[in-house]
Amino acid sequence: MPSRPRETITLLSHHHPPNIPGKSLVTLLVTLPPNAATPPHTHGGAAVLALMLRGASRDQMNAEKEPTVRGAGETFYEAPGCHHVKGENACETDAEGEGDETQFYAVFIVDDEYLAREGYNGLLVLDAEVEVKGKKAEKGGEGGP
Repeated sequence: MPSRPRETITLLSHHHPPNIPGKSLVTLLVTLPPNAATPPHTHGGAAVLALMLRGASRDQMNAEKEPTVRGAGETFYEAPGCHHVKGENACETDAEGEGDETQFYAVFIVDDEYLAREGYNGLLVLDAEVEVKGKKAEKGGEGGP
């Protein structure tokens, strides 16, 4: 999505709950400026719970026929392996592209081993990155997660 602004992501916390050994609980703040969109992606096998803080988000998961719009106070869940095919700021913009930003918390439950190997950047795996890693693997290079 080169013609649209992208999200900004801020790491807020990283915990190792003793009742889920081998897992990390990572909290991110995701901000989508007006007209922003996130390319199709997955989350490296993590389970994700999102809590909308302000603005509105239009999201489409897996094979859903239509996207869902959620506003402040609403939540959505992405199961491990979920394909987030559409994610964008759903706030109205004017002719100059001015409008409200959208923010939400994204709380990840992810394998410690995956996080140690891929880092925080591995929590957002864009479809294009999967394609590139797959092609490298076909040619004998490094494969994806």
